[in-house]
Amino acid sequence: MGRPKGSLNKRDNGSLFLTKFEKQVCGSAITRPSSRGWINWGLSNDYPILLLDLYNQSPTHRACVNFAVQSIVGDGVDFDAMKIDGSATVPNYKDTWDDLVRDISLDYILYGSYAIEIIKNKDNKTFSFWHIPLDKVRWSEYDSDGQITSYWICNDWTRTSMFPPIQVDAFDMRDSSKIKQGKPYLYVKRQYSPSMVYYTQPQYQAAIKAIQSEIEYLNYDLKTTVNNFVPCGMLVLNQVETDDERRATIDNIQRMFQGSENANSLLISFKNNQNEEAPSFVPFTTQNGNVNLYDSANQRNVQRILAGHQITTSTLVGIPDIGQSGFSSEADKMEVGYEIYNKIVGNNNRISVIKSLNQMLKMNGIETEVIMKPLTFGNSSSTSMTPTKVDEKTIDNNNVEEKKEGVPVVVQWVKDPILSL
Repeated sequence: MGRPKGSLNKRDNGSLFLTKFEKQVCGSAITRPSSRGWINWGLSNDYPILLLDLYNQSPTHRACVNFAVQSIVGDGVDFDAMKIDGSATVPNYKDTWDDLVRDISLDYILYGSYAIEIIKNKDNKTFSFWHIPLDKVRWSEYDSDGQITSYWICNDWTRTSMFPPIQVDAFDMRDSSKIKQGKPYLYVKRQYSPSMVYYTQPQYQAAIKAIQSEIEYLNYDLKTTVNNFVPCGMLVLNQVETDDERRATIDNIQRMFQGSENANSLLISFKNNQNEEAPSFVPFTTQNGNVNLYDSANQRNVQRILAGHQITTSTLVGIPDIGQSGFSSEADKMEVGYEIYNKIVGNNNRISVIKSLNQMLKMNGIETEVIMKPLTFGNSSSTSMTPTKVDEKTIDNNNVEEKKEGVPVVVQWVKDPILSL
C-alpha cells in the first residue's frame, strides 16, 4: 500500500519511518454565514478565542498589547482640562469613563473593533453606555442596502444550546432619536481591514505566526526541562504484518506525542524478524540541548512581534535593549521611541476611541471634547492617574435605567464575573 498523499511520515527501506510532530498554524479568520442568522467568525466560529489565547500565552505579545492600550488610555480622562465634574458624569452606574476607555481600548487592540451597548434611561433623555466584550459579539448579514442592522450576543459561542444568542439592533451614534427607552442597542466600531467583508483583522495580524512560535518555544522549553532534557531518539518495535498496522501504530504515537509540549521528533523502526521482544528506545545525543539551538530563533520572533505592533524601542514593553543606542539615558530612548510610536500608531488608535467618547458625551448633553492625560517618561514623574470615583448617592436614580432593575440587560446574559460588565 502506498503512502497516503500529504503524509508527514517518510518510509525508508520498508521498516523505518521518520515521524514529525507538528501543529497546524492557524491563519486569518474565515467568515461564512450560519444557518441561524449570524456570520461565523473563524472556521469554528471561535477566532476571537484564538486571538485571546495568543494574548494570554505570549509574554512579548501581551506586553505589546498592554502598551498599546496604555498609550490610548494615558493617565486617564482629564476632567480638569475639560472643565467638567467627572463624578457627575459616568457612562453607567457601575463604571467610570476611565474603566470604559480601558475596556474598549483593549478590545480595539486585540480584535480591531469594540462594542458598546446603549440604553436610554428612565428620564427618556440621557443614556447609559456599557462595554460588551467583542468575543461575545457576532455580525448579522448585510441587508439589501448594504447595512448591518443587528448583531448577536452570546456568553459562550461554543455552547449556543446552553447560552442561546440574543439578537440586538444595531445603532448609529449619529442619530440617537431612534432609540426607544429601555431597549438595548449595540454600537460596533471597526477599523478598516482590506478584503474583510465582516469583522476585522488586528493590527498585529502579520505577526501571528511569530506569536504562535514564541508560545511553542515556551512549551518546548518547559517540557524539555521537566523531562530532564531527554533527547529525541529511535523507537524500535516488533514486526507488524501490514502497512495498515504500521500506519495505525504510527498514528497512535503521533497523537500521544504531537506538539511542542512533547518536544522531540521520533524515528520509528519495525524489526524484520519474528522474534517477540520488548520495544526499545535508542536516544540520540545532542550538543548543549535543543533549547540552545532555538534561542536565537526565538530572539528573532521577539523582534517580529515588536515589528508587528510597530514598536521601535523594546524597553517600552519591558524588554532590555542590550545594543548601543546612542542615547544618554534609557529614559531619553523611551521618550523618542514613544514619540515615534505615537505618530505612527498611537494617535490614530486614540482618535478611534475618543470619537466614540465624544459622541457618548454629546448624547448626554455634554458638548466638551474629551481630553486624555498623556503618558510621560524620564526622571520627572508622569502625571498620576486619578480614577474618577463613582458615588452612587450622587447618581439620579431616575436617570439610570438599570439601577432599579438591579443589572443591565447584558449582565443577565453574561454570567462570568471576569467578562461581565
